[in-house]
Amino acid sequence: MNDNYHNNINQRFNTLSSTGLKSIIVEILLLACILCLLLFSGASKAEAFSTCPSKAFLFQGNPVASYGINLVTGNYDLIEDDPGINANINGLGFDEQDRYLYGFDTSNLQMVRMGSDFQVITLNLSGLPADTTFFVGDVADHYYYLYRKGKGLYRVDLTPLDNDVNAQLTAIKITTSSSINLTDFAFHPTTGQLYGVDNGSGILYQINPENGSAIALGNSGETGTFGAMYFDVNGYFYLSRNQDGKIYRIDLSSLTEAATLPVDENLSVAAVKFADGPSSSQNDGARCASAPLIDVDIASTIDFGDAPSSYMTSLDSNGPRHLLDGTTYLGITAPDGDYDGYTGADSDDSSEVNNTSFDDEDGVNFVTALEIGLDSVVSVYASNSGILNAWFDWNNDGDFNDANEHIFADVTLVAGNNNLILRVPTDAVASSSWSRFRFSQQSGLSFFGGSTSGEVEDHPINISESGLSYRYHPSEGSWLTLAYEDQWPISDDYDMNDVVMRYRTVEVIRDNAVVRIDILGELQALGGYYHNGFAVHFPSIATSNVNAQTLRLLHNDIKQQYSGQNGATTYDILEADNSTNDANAVVVISQDLWKQVSSICKHYRSETGCNQNTSFDFEVSIPLITPIALDSMDASPFDPFIFATEGLYHGEIFTSHPGRGLEIHLVDQAPTEKFNADFWGLGDDDSNPEIGRYFRTANNLPWALEVSDQWQWPTERKAIILAYPHFQEFVESQGLNKSNWHETEQAAQQHLF
Repeated sequence: MNDNYHNNINQRFNTLSSTGLKSIIVEILLLACILCLLLFSGASKAEAFSTCPSKAFLFQGNPVASYGINLVTGNYDLIEDDPGINANINGLGFDEQDRYLYGFDTSNLQMVRMGSDFQVITLNLSGLPADTTFFVGDVADHYYYLYRKGKGLYRVDLTPLDNDVNAQLTAIKITTSSSINLTDFAFHPTTGQLYGVDNGSGILYQINPENGSAIALGNSGETGTFGAMYFDVNGYFYLSRNQDGKIYRIDLSSLTEAATLPVDENLSVAAVKFADGPSSSQNDGARCASAPLIDVDIASTIDFGDAPSSYMTSLDSNGPRHLLDGTTYLGITAPDGDYDGYTGADSDDSSEVNNTSFDDEDGVNFVTALEIGLDSVVSVYASNSGILNAWFDWNNDGDFNDANEHIFADVTLVAGNNNLILRVPTDAVASSSWSRFRFSQQSGLSFFGGSTSGEVEDHPINISESGLSYRYHPSEGSWLTLAYEDQWPISDDYDMNDVVMRYRTVEVIRDNAVVRIDILGELQALGGYYHNGFAVHFPSIATSNVNAQTLRLLHNDIKQQYSGQNGATTYDILEADNSTNDANAVVVISQDLWKQVSSICKHYRSETGCNQNTSFDFEVSIPLITPIALDSMDASPFDPFIFATEGLYHGEIFTSHPGRGLEIHLVDQAPTEKFNADFWGLGDDDSNPEIGRYFRTANNLPWALEVSDQWQWPTERKAIILAYPHFQEFVESQGLNKSNWHETEQAAQQHLF
């Protein structure tokens, strides 16, 4: 200000003094100056955090962006992407004494501080090696520690900053011994020791901050760039892997301040997946280690299960939990939040957060009983489309960790009601047990661990005896062979290898009646050029008596659904377009067997030198609405047949593509009503439906065979009568002679595949 300005001000004050206003104006000016000082000093003294935050912090990028990470679920939110400086900040730690974050500016090689506004303030630091970047850091007892492999461990006393943010700080070298490959470390809340996992080896180290000495505690079982490491108040150690964002937890809760080296040799240091967080780079993490993972605010946003503790229900045991996103949940009612999993007398419906509790376990309904060996319908209501995983403790051993207990794996649900089918294993234990359903926008969930969306519902179940028995054909552990010549009605090469199938039937019986039929098969060969489908006809079962809701077809253990019912097939597995609903049931395994396999040769497993592993098997279950008495049921193998694939050529004898109207059955098995009766008598066919004669030549030679063992078929274009010389006599005698014709000892080995 110039002298004229000062004189002018003094004249005004002298004029006002007589009115008594001079002193008031002086006070106003003083307050204004103080306000100016506060405004101008705000950039250098940002407010500290008001509390010890439960969230973990992740810092990444250049300029650095600050994120809040919910370690419980893996969910993360951007807090600030404008730090007031164009730099990457790394090596961060939270000081519980002054509640500031301290880190290292890797762009400008200087120490920095952040307050609750996440704005970066540069600090005055000396004592570090010149031109050296530090990526590893943390704070304990008002000291900031930095580490770099090959450079050493350093300590900075933060006490001078208590009175002056511009005070000079000095880094003291603790040790130059620094061979561990770390990208972060963290202080245990009670031991006062540093812990970090070597990125390359996965070994967990305990580091003494007083002298830098390190001891290997064991292998975590995980490797990668662990750019962020955290502790919680209970002594659990968390690793966030940059490449995929997976958050792992190591249980160090048993360590105490009194622990001495070496640590208990029985200490487990295995890193267990805890949640799915954000993948990142140029990053670091920091957290107030004395804070619990869940406070009131976080609890209101997380859903836990409520099965007994042995099912890994609580947070301490890494139980399942979901971030409530408001749109993804089971049932009509959105779930309320939980502090933790409920493993005692309380349940998710009876426990409260913020004085609220209601029945939100309303998404799963067991429509039918869970009976050992039988299928059951479970109705699952979804608020929105999403992904379901569910587990059942079939053997009642108190966990969901057995091989056959993950019943629904990444099943896509649509909004509204979804009817799902499951089969209770034959080795299930009749008992009261538990099930767990997890619905989320994430796939690949286990029965434990965090999820960024959805809900978990745990439901008690009752598994009951069913009184079942079983009848197998040919036996429980063996197969019969079906072989087809697809040139019908022409004999042609008659090598009987155009379709070769291993085949077994299982009749499930209760109270002397069949309640379900299971058929298993494995495709052995496709020796023909024509494309054929494969199906099974049940002359004793009306289509209307098949429970279409629980009908199940597996291809290579993958369930095939009906067309139009969230499924992969483009046809009805249970043929539904017969002329009447009381027509005999037909179950279609495949409409084109060539689409199920790929071959290394022109044909599939029928040419010399073209052997390869089988690659297609199936299992189909046909549950009956009304059981059929044993003496009224047709004999196994029922009526398996092949048919021409729609729209494809199947021989010059047909004036057009025959499609589904062309069927080839075992000898004297009547075709289905879809068969085209105009084909009778064409070529070499000598069928006569009026007398029950089907699919024979005039010499009784068939176009389909059932052989009661794992028969070896002829190689390509080698007639069966060359490969098995006694076959013709057997057929022409209608089975009276040479009944052992199919045995390998009776074959011409050079003509077998």
